[in-house]
Amino acid sequence: MKRPLKLNRSTEDARRSTAEQLLALCRFAEIGPRVMDLLAQRFGGPDEILRVSPEALRAIEGMTEQQVEQITGAANRLPEAREYYRELQSRDIDVITRFDPAFPHKLMDLNDPPPLLYTRGNLPQNDRKTVTLMGSGNPTNEGIELTVEMGKRFAEAGVQVVASVRSGIDSSAHLGCRAAERDEGQTAASFAVLDSGLNEILPTESVPLAIDIAQEGGVISEYPPEADFEAWHFEQTNRLLVGMSQAVVVTEIYTGDEVAMDMLQFSSQIGQLVFLIIDPRYGALVDEDALNQAVTYGAIPLVGLERIQDIIDSLV
Repeated sequence: MKRPLKLNRSTEDARRSTAEQLLALCRFAEIGPRVMDLLAQRFGGPDEILRVSPEALRAIEGMTEQQVEQITGAANRLPEAREYYRELQSRDIDVITRFDPAFPHKLMDLNDPPPLLYTRGNLPQNDRKTVTLMGSGNPTNEGIELTVEMGKRFAEAGVQVVASVRSGIDSSAHLGCRAAERDEGQTAASFAVLDSGLNEILPTESVPLAIDIAQEGGVISEYPPEADFEAWHFEQTNRLLVGMSQAVVVTEIYTGDEVAMDMLQFSSQIGQLVFLIIDPRYGALVDEDALNQAVTYGAIPLVGLERIQDIIDSLV
């Protein structure tokens, strides 16, 4: 399996140890992202967190007794975490923690960055331009065609594309990357963020697409591989989709697309750039109410596919 960076043996051992400690805390002791971020800022890495006294934890405003017991008991879960880590490695599933240099740097700007990510393939490279493509789950043929062309053009320009594998516009973004023409040795990688664990990809018709994406790009989840989809995952995944890139690009959206609108609203809350591509050659892919709402959330309408270069130039 491809790696985003090469590690020597001692560094690899430290990386594995950190992953096992984070698994003990988050997978087995069930410490959530927001609490983990608080602990990391106050105490440092997982090794330090596992040694924190109950008294020090109780001194933190808002810390519950249940959370104190979970955190102080996490060290006892290390044997389970080590076995689980070995099992994941045997299935070509990697664990990238927030302390790993390969972890997407922009996710650390979130109030609740994921403590760890489960991946097959690679993660987006931190030193390359990255966009998230998204839109309606019930697209028209024209919307799919536009999105495929957008994904293709971004990939050919060397821009990494992030999207979910939800039916509709999001899946079409990955198809565009696969169709990109590239120079010898150049990759046209896209990266899929899942609403469930790696073993439970939904919709099931997206499983072959996810397998294909992992060959050059990567498939990413903050949920353990065996985790089923739950409705609240949409919101959690949207924050990663927005947080992992330098801009969100929308190609088709209508009034009533709640998941897509929630993503635009979150983008607005964290000050993320959002562009809405409108191209008359593909018809009216945004109704007036959706356009007005998107603009309210800070989306910038751009007319014509040639405006893609404007988006690329804005990525820093």
